[in-house]
Amino acid sequence: MSPVRVTFMRTVGVARGLFSTVFVIGGFLAVAALSFAYGLETAEGGRLPLPVVWASRVAPLLPALAALLAMDVWSDERMTGRVDALLSAAVRERDYVLGKFLGVWAMTMLAVAGFMVTSVASVWLCAPKALAGSDVCSFLLALLALALQTGAWCAVSVAMSALFSRPAAAACASIVVLVVLPRGLWEGVMILSEAGRRTVGTMPIDAHVIDFASGIVPVGSAAAYVAVAAVMLFVATKFVASYRFVGRGAFGLKVSTGVSVALSLVLCALTLLFLRKVNPVVDLTAAGASAALSPRTRSILADSGGGISITSFMPRNDPGFDSTARLLRMFRRESASVGGAGMQIRFVDPRWDIGAAERLVQNGAVENSVVFEKGRRMVSVPVDDDFGERACASAVRRITFPPQRRNVYWTVGHGEIGYDVYGPFGMSDIARDLAREGFLNHPIDLAASRSIPRDCALIVIAGAKDDFSRAEIGRVDSHLREGGRLLVLMSSTKTGGVVSMLPSWGIRPVDAPIMEAKTLTGTDVIVSDFTDHAISAPLKGSRIVLDRPVTFVPSAVAETGGSGADNIGFSAVAVVGPAAVAAAVERGVGGGGDLAVRPTRIVAVGDASFAMNGQLAARASANRDFFLNCAAYLSGADAHAFGGEGFDTLETGLDRAGRLRHLAWTAAFVPAAAVLLLALPVVRRRRRA
Repeated sequence: MSPVRVTFMRTVGVARGLFSTVFVIGGFLAVAALSFAYGLETAEGGRLPLPVVWASRVAPLLPALAALLAMDVWSDERMTGRVDALLSAAVRERDYVLGKFLGVWAMTMLAVAGFMVTSVASVWLCAPKALAGSDVCSFLLALLALALQTGAWCAVSVAMSALFSRPAAAACASIVVLVVLPRGLWEGVMILSEAGRRTVGTMPIDAHVIDFASGIVPVGSAAAYVAVAAVMLFVATKFVASYRFVGRGAFGLKVSTGVSVALSLVLCALTLLFLRKVNPVVDLTAAGASAALSPRTRSILADSGGGISITSFMPRNDPGFDSTARLLRMFRRESASVGGAGMQIRFVDPRWDIGAAERLVQNGAVENSVVFEKGRRMVSVPVDDDFGERACASAVRRITFPPQRRNVYWTVGHGEIGYDVYGPFGMSDIARDLAREGFLNHPIDLAASRSIPRDCALIVIAGAKDDFSRAEIGRVDSHLREGGRLLVLMSSTKTGGVVSMLPSWGIRPVDAPIMEAKTLTGTDVIVSDFTDHAISAPLKGSRIVLDRPVTFVPSAVAETGGSGADNIGFSAVAVVGPAAVAAAVERGVGGGGDLAVRPTRIVAVGDASFAMNGQLAARASANRDFFLNCAAYLSGADAHAFGGEGFDTLETGLDRAGRLRHLAWTAAFVPAAAVLLLALPVVRRRRRA
């Protein structure tokens, strides 16, 4: 039996007999479960798939796990004096080091693999919807990235254990080298950098894991972890060999060992710099990329025609360049598969492609954007936190279909939520989405305006706290009688906005209790029951979250009905049990096809805050799509309705009770079971001894 194998088995056997190993692995499972549960909650509604969320929450914990498991592989040998017996055998030091390294690496990876299995099982039991779009390959690639990183961290920890004679000192030194210094340096650069995250990007260690789990394999980064592990094992071997140095010649041998260690570290640094510059990427996402776009995007691409030029106007070393290029290529493949527009993709680096960059700037484009061009029409989409499939699909639709001037007027002067307010209590995010869809946002003061402009696509009354005056209500009523469109967001049935006018148009808000509703925080209501209305039908299978919603019933006008163009039809849009929390009325649909009468449309939503910036950012829901579908329905431009969270969003479907069950399973039951399972052999050995 080879010395490497013997040392490996001995390292694992000794570790299995220690209570420290039991509690280190149990603590890792508990902390990783808490981190994963938090990451799952914060990532819901975002574009990170489940394997990426899982791997990104585990990766920061691996250096500490490796340091604690490897802290005594050599320190304990030195403290007990067994190192002299080991080195007296005819075995090379590198065999000992390699065996101990493999033992620590195997234990660490068993803990990671076990956590992956329990995490997937818990998600499958508690939130099976979160597994949609995830496959075994993604988890295996994430596990490969963690295995490469774990190899580097274990090698460093073994070297530190060989350097220090006390386990605690070795563990502290490893954590400082692997955690404190790199993450502290990164955070410092983030704080001092004026451009912030856009310039520095995600920490490379975390970015590599995200790339692997996303199907992007950076070969240079993988080689870098192998190089670090090899160099640190060489350093550990030199440290172990120095135990033999005694007598008069020891000083010279120690100096030569120090020089060789220093040269190896320099070589490692140069290798890392080279691999950073030359980092070929293997894209494993291309095979199924065309099936990843949402039905709405595929419909837009199928309806497009001609040729579209897409230009990525950003530096190639930008942190978002690779993901942007993948998305654009995905659009080109999907457009070709559905018979849509032929897309030509170009990459313009503003630092090197001076002529092309100057032309784009003269046409109104800005740096760090994607420019869509067709004929004389051009749309520039900034590559920011909101960049993704939705923004690109909207840009394709705007340059493909004839431009329409569609103005959205937001009422002001009654305590409404501002569409130009950028804090968590404003609606600037949803207003920006409207602008991407081709709408123009304008304020309107009905007290100062004698009439509502004829170019109005719809009026939005977003949470008015004060009642409209009779003159203002009269102007809104006149606008509606001429075929106007109105979106009312309300949180009270007593006062505010046009509450008194709604019953005359078929909607009566009521304060009816909502029984047995699911909730996220205790005060909100999860709405997942959608009717076949044009607004809500595409959202089936999704959910919206409303805070203490008002409910609606048809008023006497809608119940009695009317004849011809005076007929008012009431439709529940979203319901919780028997209660409608969003409703729509339409007047004039029964006038006959021969009458050129534009039907009046009103949509009322029982929560004024559901589309505020803070709610859209903090809650994983289809609130954004629900609002945009309301605007599309009211304006008559609902050909491509939004379909809920979309293909590229993570959805768990968990309410507060479900999150607590998932947390109890992963952070309490599984770690406790692991501790008991690992502790039983230790107790048996202690009793036999």
